[in-house]
Amino acid sequence: MIGVALALAVGASDKVDVRPAADLTIAGVALVGWVVPELLQSQLVPAQCRLCDGADNTGLPGTGSRGSLNGVDAWFHDAMTGWALPRTTAGVASDVVAYGLAPVAAIAGAWTMTGPHASDGAGWRAASIVVESGLLSGALVQGVKFVAARKRPFVRYGHGEATGTYDVSDPGSRLGFPSGHTAWVTSLGVALATTATLEESAAVAWIWAGAAVGSVTTGVLRMIAEKHYFTDVAASVAIGAACGVVVPLLHRRGGPLSSGSLSAAAQGPSFALTGTF
Repeated sequence: MIGVALALAVGASDKVDVRPAADLTIAGVALVGWVVPELLQSQLVPAQCRLCDGADNTGLPGTGSRGSLNGVDAWFHDAMTGWALPRTTAGVASDVVAYGLAPVAAIAGAWTMTGPHASDGAGWRAASIVVESGLLSGALVQGVKFVAARKRPFVRYGHGEATGTYDVSDPGSRLGFPSGHTAWVTSLGVALATTATLEESAAVAWIWAGAAVGSVTTGVLRMIAEKHYFTDVAASVAIGAACGVVVPLLHRRGGPLSSGSLSAAAQGPSFALTGTF
C-alpha cells in the first residue's frame, strides 16, 4: 500500500505529500525493529525483570506482594483489574480493537476523509502516512520494552498461570512497559487526525474524538486484562501521540518527507539545487 501511495505522489497538490525513498526506508526499518524483537523474545528479553516493583518474581498464586509499587499504579490495578469484564475477555477485546478495528478504521478514514485540496491518490498518501506513524511507534515501543523489562501486573501480584496468555515463564511477561497495543492505536488515531487537520478535512473534529476514544478504550482494556499498569498505558499514549503528530507534520507539502522538499534543475551549463531542510 505504501508503495502505491508513493507512486501517486508526483504532481499532487494537496496539503500533505510523501517522499518515496525516505518513507519506504523509514517504514521498512520500523517494521524490522518491531517484528524482529518480537520473534526473538527468548533470546533478547533479560532473564530477570529490570523494573520489578517488588520482591516477587514468580507470579504464581500465593507469591503476590504490593512491595515497592507506586501508589498510582497500585490504585489503578486494584480498581481496574477484572472491572466490567473478566481479564481474559478484556485481553481478547483489546486484541480485536488494536489489531482489527483500529487499523481498518484508520485506513478507511484516511482513504475517505481527505480535505478540499485533495488530488488523485490523496487517500493512498494519507493512509501511508498513518501506517508509517504506527510502524514507527511500534518500533520505539519495542526498544523501550526490552530495555525496561518490567514484569506485568499479573506476575508481581501472583495471578499468573503455568500456560496460556498469563504464563509467568513466557519472556513476554517481562515486557510490560509500555503498552504496545495502546501506543499502536494512539499513533494510528492521532496520525489520522493530524493528517486530516493538515488537509482541512470537514470531519476533523469527529476524527480527533474517535482517536481519543480508541486510545482510552485500548488502555482501559489492557489494565482490566491485568497486562499493564496505568504508567505503562500513559507512557504508550505519549509515544503513540508523538509519532502520530510528528510523522504527518514532516509530510506537509514542502516538508522534509515531501516529494517537493528536494528539487534539482539543470540551467544551461550550471546546476541549481534547492530544497527545504
